[in-house]
Amino acid sequence: MIKPIFWTFLFLIMILALDQLLVQVPPVHPVHAAASNFYRDFRSRLINLVSNEKQAAPKSIEAVIENQQGTRETMPQKIKKPGQEQTRSASNLQAGKPQRYLYSDSKGELHFTDSLDEVPDKYRGQAQPMGQ
Repeated sequence: MIKPIFWTFLFLIMILALDQLLVQVPPVHPVHAAASNFYRDFRSRLINLVSNEKQAAPKSIEAVIENQQGTRETMPQKIKKPGQEQTRSASNLQAGKPQRYLYSDSKGELHFTDSLDEVPDKYRGQAQPMGQ
């Protein structure tokens, strides 16, 4: 009867140690950071599920992105050197990209193109520009 109790106790101690490693220890390696972020999200969802706290679903993809950016503070960040050039923001990168288009053919298959010139003449009237 002592052996099952001992092994159960040892298993629980190992699970607790792994939990504390993923929650408390700051990640220094990208794999550790990814595993830690996944585990923290998984753990918070389990705790919310057990405590029956219903969270409102985000209303848009932007809200999801903002929520995710709050959890990225544990990721190691690059330090900028004094003479280093500033990188362009995402909106500037979007402005520099050509407009992409979406259209469906006679079979109903969706096609993506990088310019309106690549859309066949037959489907050019129904081609939709993709949003930013």
